[in-house]
Amino acid sequence: MSDVLLEARGIVRLYPGNIALKGVDFCIYRDKVNVLIGENGAGKSTLMRILSGVERADEGTILVESKPVQIRSPREATALGIAIMHQELSVVPNLDVTENIFAGRELTKSGLLIDKSNEDRQSQRALERLQQHLDVDRHVSQYSLGTRQMVELARTIAHGSRILILDEPTSALSTAEAASLFRVVEELKASGVSIVYISHRLHELLHLGDHFTVLRSGRVVGEAPRAQVTREWIVERMSGRTEELTSMRAAVPDDAETVLEVRNLTLAPSVGDEGAQAPVHDVNLSLRCGEILGIYGLLGAGRTELLEALAGLRKLEDGRIQVRGKRVHSESVSGAARAGLVLVPEDRQRDGLIPDLSIRENIALVSSSGPVYSRQKELERVRSLVRDLQIRANDLELPVVALSGGNQQKVLLARCLMRDPVVLMLDEPTRGVDVGAKAEIYGILKDLASRGLSILFTSSEIEETRLLADRVLVMCQGRVRVELQKEELTDEALFAAASPDVACAQRIEGVPA
Repeated sequence: MSDVLLEARGIVRLYPGNIALKGVDFCIYRDKVNVLIGENGAGKSTLMRILSGVERADEGTILVESKPVQIRSPREATALGIAIMHQELSVVPNLDVTENIFAGRELTKSGLLIDKSNEDRQSQRALERLQQHLDVDRHVSQYSLGTRQMVELARTIAHGSRILILDEPTSALSTAEAASLFRVVEELKASGVSIVYISHRLHELLHLGDHFTVLRSGRVVGEAPRAQVTREWIVERMSGRTEELTSMRAAVPDDAETVLEVRNLTLAPSVGDEGAQAPVHDVNLSLRCGEILGIYGLLGAGRTELLEALAGLRKLEDGRIQVRGKRVHSESVSGAARAGLVLVPEDRQRDGLIPDLSIRENIALVSSSGPVYSRQKELERVRSLVRDLQIRANDLELPVVALSGGNQQKVLLARCLMRDPVVLMLDEPTRGVDVGAKAEIYGILKDLASRGLSILFTSSEIEETRLLADRVLVMCQGRVRVELQKEELTDEALFAAASPDVACAQRIEGVPA
């Protein structure tokens, strides 16, 4: 029996003005984790959409078990045993967990009535494999982004597929949830499932991968088994350059102006939270001019809720927020923005970008709210930001969805900079972007800070937190547990301080039990 379960030969995909795939050959090896990697826009998702029947190739052949097949729809892909979890989640918020897991594949009694009890049982089993104990009758909208991603994962593993495509499966998962996913991937591989794994997190790929294929600009530029693959091998083939360390910058002076001060901030419970995420209790922090302050913590620590409170999205139960010595009273997004607090949200598709609008319109959304509007000045400012942020777009009137994930994130960043913030806040600033775009975003943020902009960000990635922050506050169960200076930022220190396990946390000197 051949080691190759599925083979794509000479795949070409044309779009108006762009060739997304230029004769790609790609193999899925039997009972292996097949890593597909490349920068945003390399063609990874396009190739996977073709293999899963969402799109059709303009040229090329697909073989399964050495036999040519036609995959003209997701239904035909499913019949061949191919399942996909897309990068952008497709769960339906106003359906419950079970309805999402069995959407389009409902179980019936005698072919007539939906067998809800059987669906619930199978949903529970799929979720338990991911160590998720959810109320399957609860609407998905009531769960966090990370939990919704676990529901989508449960959907992909619930139907016995022999080829499972995972496109950025850990982009919104906590460390514990990601560990559960890795365990399930190993179990599936051992049970005869072939995995295609796409991620920008190189440590995940090197941990899980058995065979690596690298795409760049729509072509395969590298293919090798795990034994021949290193981090440097991946980065050089992805980007055509060797990996560069992010530039260091001068330390923020101790006497720099304090631009943001938060005292005793406590959040009121939001409608629908019902304990799904930890609230924020009695948080104190300060931020100096030109400083980059990181907020690190595991999922549920309260990081996102803290930023949302500062941005006017959540109601305070107690506490005080001051910007340049003036108290911020408004609990609205517009009020916070007027005070200089602007947030780049975690989920750019759901909470940030408007996909039907152009790149220019997405950036300029906030510019027409003043008393005097000048289209010419607006266009000049947009062009300046596009240039400064290195947004790769030939035409600013193209829809924003035509851009790669990294460039979409820069568009959202440009919109926030249109407001001339005092404090720029970013929730997971590089979620779902490739290693090249990450380095660019880090450089942009460090340059902005060097010019005097104060930056507050949260991240679930330890490496990102270490590379970007001048200082880090570590949160656990809604409270700030410890403050770490630049020289104290190690993987062990960050993880131990973030852990809810007291014994683990006590390894950090000075952390209260």
